[in-house]
Amino acid sequence: MNISIVIPTLDNPDDVANVIESLNLQSLLPSEIVIVDSSSNNEINELINTIPSQVPLTYKRLGRAYSFDRLFLFLDKLPIVQYFLPTLEQGRAYPYEATNQGALIAKHQWLALLDATTIPNRFWVQDYCQIIEQGDVEVVLGNTQYLASTFFQKVLRASTYGANGIETSPGSFIKKEDYLNGFQITEGVRSGGDVDWKNRVKKNFKSSTPEEPYLVYPNLPKSLFPCAKKFFIYSIYTAVQDISHSIKDLYLIATLIFTLVLIPKWNSIVGSGQLDWESSPYYIPHITKIWFISITLTLLFSIVYNRLVLPKSSKPLFRNVHKLTILVLISFTVYNWNSFFADWVEESVWYFPHITKIYVSIICLASFIYRGIYFPVKNNISLSFLFPMNWFLVGCVGFILDIVKAPGYLLGTIFSPFFKT
Repeated sequence: MNISIVIPTLDNPDDVANVIESLNLQSLLPSEIVIVDSSSNNEINELINTIPSQVPLTYKRLGRAYSFDRLFLFLDKLPIVQYFLPTLEQGRAYPYEATNQGALIAKHQWLALLDATTIPNRFWVQDYCQIIEQGDVEVVLGNTQYLASTFFQKVLRASTYGANGIETSPGSFIKKEDYLNGFQITEGVRSGGDVDWKNRVKKNFKSSTPEEPYLVYPNLPKSLFPCAKKFFIYSIYTAVQDISHSIKDLYLIATLIFTLVLIPKWNSIVGSGQLDWESSPYYIPHITKIWFISITLTLLFSIVYNRLVLPKSSKPLFRNVHKLTILVLISFTVYNWNSFFADWVEESVWYFPHITKIYVSIICLASFIYRGIYFPVKNNISLSFLFPMNWFLVGCVGFILDIVKAPGYLLGTIFSPFFKT
């Protein structure tokens, strides 16, 4: 089998050198390494011209990164900007765009997708070729293990990726003809495209994924702020990518925004023209508080419910509506429990003091236990690392990242049309 390795790069010459070295140590050498570079400088180009390599190297320059280049690229498409300004210089290409361009210029029958921060073991090419030749498969997907060296990286890995290998697009083998025939990775997004590509490939080709990881990713963020920033940005583009397949999420968010405007004004609207809002038959006490509690707890509730109660469902709309409906009903009942069932009489057998605070505390505790204990243990994080106290830090990091991702998903959903290329 003749194989071209396609690698997108951006201002990371050290990583590029490491991955080229690892490819030259393969037990079965590939036929070509294609580097598609969008760096702000020429360091990678100079590296390609000087680094020793048994495998032929092909270099392609695709744009040049500069500050706010993707924003300027978007503005450059607006007619009013085109009228007053000359066409702006092409900036960086996102990894998916670079990968697609690399596939176009690859010289050989098979493509192996990789990135400069993912390092394959020395049997990757050989074993994947054997899987294709010996099995009735058309695509072999990557299996990547995330490595952690610093304490924060270990906490982050425990709360998000785990110690097991994860099925990934980097590391995948596919025929060039198949890839270029409608199965390129979606462009114009920073993340989510590889997951979408992987899902499309699995639906349309006979695919296989090795049980053991063949690649490692050693570049997890080393502190909370850059980690949160990365997850926030990725969540925006993940939402954008999801929207490209279904508009239903946009309608869901639009509905939430509409209710955000309507709910606080509901009682004034239904009570207009009356001396007392409460005299209206449509008056709902504490409606704004009820709405905010329900929406706030949706994220935390979904973490447990999505993973444990409905893990096998293939109908996301049903799952979302089901979860939201149950959560709203439970939250509404809890918030109004003492009013409905005890009429605020503390001596009543049905009166439950501080029920709302207890309910919110239980939801938060469940989230911490899931992120801090259940998920890490399920994904082979050692108990000696989690206990006695690290599980709490793991839960905190997971909780913070979930909160950070929420506005990212919202922004990505709303502004999805503006990211399309």
